[in-house]
Amino acid sequence: MRPTVIFTSASMAEARDARSYLSSLDYEVVTVPGEVCLWDEQALGAFAAPYASSLCGVVHPAPERILGSVESVSEAQWDRAANEGPLAAWCVTKVFCGLMKENGGGSMIYLNSIHAEKPVGNGALFSMGCAAAQMLSREANQDYAQFNVRTFFIQKGITRTDPDSKSPVSAVYFGTDLRYPQREMPKEGYLNGLIAFLLTPQAAPLSGADLRADGGMTMFYTHRRKVEGRRYLGMPD
Repeated sequence: MRPTVIFTSASMAEARDARSYLSSLDYEVVTVPGEVCLWDEQALGAFAAPYASSLCGVVHPAPERILGSVESVSEAQWDRAANEGPLAAWCVTKVFCGLMKENGGGSMIYLNSIHAEKPVGNGALFSMGCAAAQMLSREANQDYAQFNVRTFFIQKGITRTDPDSKSPVSAVYFGTDLRYPQREMPKEGYLNGLIAFLLTPQAAPLSGADLRADGGMTMFYTHRRKVEGRRYLGMPD
């Protein structure tokens, strides 16, 4: 029986890349279909049941972004963000970590975003949802590590496939390639090896960790070029 890795969504490019890569490593890769509501614990449990005995890992990507300033957020957007973000992450954690606990171990990987820690403007609901998943990963580690279930939170960097999240109050999405020390955006499949490693028992010392997998973007403070500032980066004056 091949070990099974479940992806809760394929909306993120990095998740789609990782699915193909893990399939080539002889994992059985399964994606939760769109009609299964991730914040419905009973429905998610029914979907997961057939994979209970072979499940060794779960990859839970961040939800689709809801953009807008704090003042522009509507009540309907609040409800959607709560369901697709924290509530879905909680149900995914409870259902799948419970199965892996019974199997004697596994890996719960939250494939997320630097928005969890870095405010960028125009995405308050998304950022709060990312931060909630980050803390959930830490808390889940406290509950499940004793059963050899490892949890990891990946803060991925900004890539070309990300939604345009430009904001007049932050320069993060302006001249983004120059914010990487290597002066270019990450290449396709750049997280595949990391995700594959986190599925192994050798990753246990990192359990509960927030992994900043952004190529040093958020820790790079040098001048990008001689010309610096809002005008060069394309921001409005």
